[in-house]
Order: sequence, then structure tokens, then C-alpha cells
Amino acid sequence: MAITKSLSRHVLLISAPAWGHLKPLTALAAKFIHERPDIIVTFTVTGDFRPKLEKELDAFFNDDEQSLKDNVRFLHVGGFEGNLMEIFQSYCQGLAEIYPAIFAEEALHCATGRVYPAIPKPDVIVLDPFLLDTLHMIRKVSGKTIPIIAWNTAALNAFLRLFGPESLGGLGNVGLKAEILAKETGRSKDEIAMELYDPETGELVELPGLPPMYDYEFSAQHEDATITTFRMVIYTQTYQSFEECDGIIALGNTTFEPAVCEAYRTWFAPRPAYFVGPLSKPDDAKDLTASSNDTEVKVFLDTIQKSHGDYSLLYISFGSHFWPIGESVWKIIEVVLNMKIPLILSYNPKRAEMPSHLHKQLETSDISLVLEWAPQDVILGHSATAWFLTHCGNNSVMESVSSGVPMIAWPLSADQPVNAAYMSSTLNIAYELFETRRGPGLLPLHRGIKPQGTLEAIEKEIRTVLENAWGSDGATETGESPCFDEENEQGME
Repeated sequence: MAITKSLSRHVLLISAPAWGHLKPLTALAAKFIHERPDIIVTFTVTGDFRPKLEKELDAFFNDDEQSLKDNVRFLHVGGFEGNLMEIFQSYCQGLAEIYPAIFAEEALHCATGRVYPAIPKPDVIVLDPFLLDTLHMIRKVSGKTIPIIAWNTAALNAFLRLFGPESLGGLGNVGLKAEILAKETGRSKDEIAMELYDPETGELVELPGLPPMYDYEFSAQHEDATITTFRMVIYTQTYQSFEECDGIIALGNTTFEPAVCEAYRTWFAPRPAYFVGPLSKPDDAKDLTASSNDTEVKVFLDTIQKSHGDYSLLYISFGSHFWPIGESVWKIIEVVLNMKIPLILSYNPKRAEMPSHLHKQLETSDISLVLEWAPQDVILGHSATAWFLTHCGNNSVMESVSSGVPMIAWPLSADQPVNAAYMSSTLNIAYELFETRRGPGLLPLHRGIKPQGTLEAIEKEIRTVLENAWGSDGATETGESPCFDEENEQGME
């Protein structure tokens, strides 16, 4: 790409290599350029994310704005092989190799073979706080001559709890606490950090806008050991990232969650805190059903709408990195099928093995569709979609709220239990599933609930939730339901 336009600003965007972090950053890049057409954005990516991100970006630009879209330079660095930790390490190594050339205003050689011409060094860097090593590398190369703004895609209260000051309900500097305790006790620092991040003491925690919750409620389900180890390494670095950055851009919204936004301003003062959520596509976004996957989904949704009416379909997705442990997910899908509710399931067979009888049932059903990668915007934006059964990752929550689709919350870990509690208890726009919890999640909740966690309890709970969702609650939220005729007076408690 030849830079022929007058350039007044250069923004460098560096996200963690995860779809939930990358997708909204693409929307932010488009908004930067629409506000300031003289901005050039360099966006670092890795793995197979680039084509998906280019498609995301395209939705924000009309046919007569293609020259503006060229203001974004996708710079491919690092590899995409191995587990999450290996991917992060490769990505950070690639960033360390390319950033000196960016700062020195040299031509950039992308891993795809594309060569970008030299442009002035960045005026600002938006950096994922999970990438502390990259922050230190940037400071080593360019000192403090370029401001580094942290990029927070998670639920605000979740990050406030994990990395915020204790005066605001946060855990403080867990890495330092673990290091001190390790020296005093001879125990492993990582083991201590895991206990501090996922405590089970029963301490009551109060965060802005949330119902009071016991400390163990923030972990609804034990994770795969590899994920837990990776999360601990990342978490113990993130507190320091927030301490060292020059401000924060967060996917919060001052109308949607005013109390926690104010807490962030206190936390980061005198540094700036910007709240830019939700970063959804504009109402007049182009229809980008170019891929066979998207076309298949739209045809299926249109078919369901004709046969079952508006607000008749349940969409199930747990994001790109999470999946429930055990048999509970298969039990719930069986209930959905038996109740003859149209269904779209986002399921990657690499995550878990689906029972053969259920696979056959889904494959032969004309009201179910299983996808390895679901175009979530297309599904949530279609009037056939009634409810979204979600892990409550922050992007999914923001997209669901923006689309006016109520949720059935199945939180697993990370920021998901916080989002689930806020959506169900504070805003009353979701049901929360409690019987699906595992490990410490099965301890009594402060909200007066004691889950049993058995398959029988799970089946009973999801059946009740679905009957309510497609009954009077569904009528209140989404219009008359074509699936159930009986009235149900039970609320979304």
C-alpha cells in the first residue's frame, strides 16, 4: 500500500491473540479512521485471524469509503502453533523483532510477504495488558516518548476485582503477595497466586453495581489445567501492566454501568480512562455474506423464521476458547431438541467429543445447525433469534445487549460470573444457570441459592428456564412465542 494521503497521526494497536480481544479492536480502528481520516493504523495480528479481521473491518466502510479502509495496515507477526502459552510467546517474540523497525520508521516486512512502506513512528500505542513483556520491550526501545494506553476488553468489574486496588474491592498486587508468601512458606509462588485469584474463604465481596457475592462465586467452574496455568501467568503480570500504562481504553459504557466506570476513573487517576463500548457494527453496515458459512446460516435462519416465526430460535455459543467440562452441555442440548426448539450450536469438535447419538440427532434434525465457527453478528441480528445461551464473555454480552437478544447465562470463569450476575440480578435481562456450576461454584451463593450440580438438577433447571423463556417472559422480552402456548407467571429470578 502506498501512503499518498496527508498523514498527521499513526496509531499502533497490539492485542492479545484472542478473538474476543481482536474483534472489538477492529471496530475501534474503524472508528478512529472515521473520526480522523488522516490517521494510519498499524494493527498486529497472528495466526489465521487476519482474514476474519479484514472481513470485520470491511463492514464498517461503505463502497465509497474503500480508500479509508486502506488506512489500516494488518501486520502479521509470530506463529500460531502449540498451546496458548506457546502462541503468546511466539507472538511476543515476533513483536520484539518488528517493533524496532516501526519505531525507526523503516519499511515493514509482514510475515505474509507483504511489505509496508515507511511511515512516521506511532503517536500512541494501544496495548493489551496481558502483554507485559511487550510493554517492557516497547519502553526499552522507545522509552516513554510514546504513550501506551491499556486495552481492556473484559467486564469492568472483573478486572477491577482481579487487578484493582484493595480500596475499590480489588485483590491488589497478587503477584507481589504471592512472592512474599512463597519466601515465607517455601511454597510455590504460582500455587499461592492461584489460591489468591480463586479464593474459597467465603469472604463477601462488594463491587460497584453488582449484588454482593462470596469470593468463591467468581469461579463458577474449574478449568482445564493448561488454561489455569496460562491464566495464572498472565494474571500475575496484568496488575503491573495497568500500573505502568499511561491510561486505559475499556469496553465499558457510562450509561450501562455508571458505578464501575466511576471506580475506574478513581483507579487510574490522574491518567485518563476512556469508555468506548459497545463496539458493534453500525445499523447500515454492509451485508457481508460472502462466505459459504454465513450464507448457510442466513438461509437456515430465514427457513426457521418462515416455519416457526420470529423469536423462535436458541443460539448456543461459549466463545472461541471456553467449553463446559463434563456431560452437562450434552444434557442441555438434548432437552432443547426434545422440546423442539430451533437451535444453532457453535461447537468445535477439538474442544470435546460429542456423544454419537446426539451428533446423529443434530445432524438429522431440520431445525438445528451445528457450526465450528458461527457468524455471531448475523445470528444475533436476525429476528428468528429469541435467546442466546452464552458463557457471558464480554464481547458476547455486549453484542447480545446491542442486538436486543436476552441471555441464558452459563458462566465458566474469567469475567463471565461477573457478567452473568450483572445481567441477571442487576439488569434483569438474563437467566443465570446455577446447576451447571462445578467445584467451588457449587458452594452456597449469597443470592440464596445452593446448587446440587447433578444431571437431574441441570435438566430440571434448563427445562424450567426454557419454558419461561418461551412463555410469558419470552413474550415480554421478545414477542409471542410460537413454541409454547401455556402461560408461565414465574419471573426471571
